[in-house]
Amino acid sequence: MKESSFVGVFEAVAREILGDKAVHRKGNLFYELFLDRKLELAVPCTRHPKRGSSAFQTDICIVEMIDGIPFPRVAIEFKKNITTHDILTYSAKAGMHKRIYPCLRYGLLSSEMNSIPSRFFTHNEHLDFFIAAKNYKSQKALRPFAEPLLKKELKISRTLEAIHFGDKKFDCYRRDIIFENLSSARTNCGGT
Repeated sequence: MKESSFVGVFEAVAREILGDKAVHRKGNLFYELFLDRKLELAVPCTRHPKRGSSAFQTDICIVEMIDGIPFPRVAIEFKKNITTHDILTYSAKAGMHKRIYPCLRYGLLSSEMNSIPSRFFTHNEHLDFFIAAKNYKSQKALRPFAEPLLKKELKISRTLEAIHFGDKKFDCYRRDIIFENLSSARTNCGGT
């Protein structure tokens, strides 16, 4: 399956789950914002990032409309297969975006891999999830793990937002790492 075809299948499932306004294909996200010599933001409009103007394009960006503004919550990149170079590149890209959007969750989906290669664990620093989706390329197969995954990532994003921009306080932090096979999961990958 071509990468763009898989993106289209996932996009359709995400739209069924979250609605049309929440799913942006080829969504642009800033990777840097800086001040000019007048100490003013050098980007004319922060609400509409443009590729090539301090913004990278993502394959899918899940947004939440807040006061009419599409606030980015989850970015997903799609590849057929994942090389070490891809892991390094997308991990760095995720890190750059997360400096601008501290509540953003970021992941990779591979349409032609049926397991996560060990090099991912060696080289990843900033990606929050990876799905080897070779056996889940139809809408029917995607939905059982896509729905809980997206809802879980949105929940985490909202919690991060409350920490960064609200007054949410905690006295415990723990990072869970979940390893499982989607066929038997239903799913902790999405978490219930």
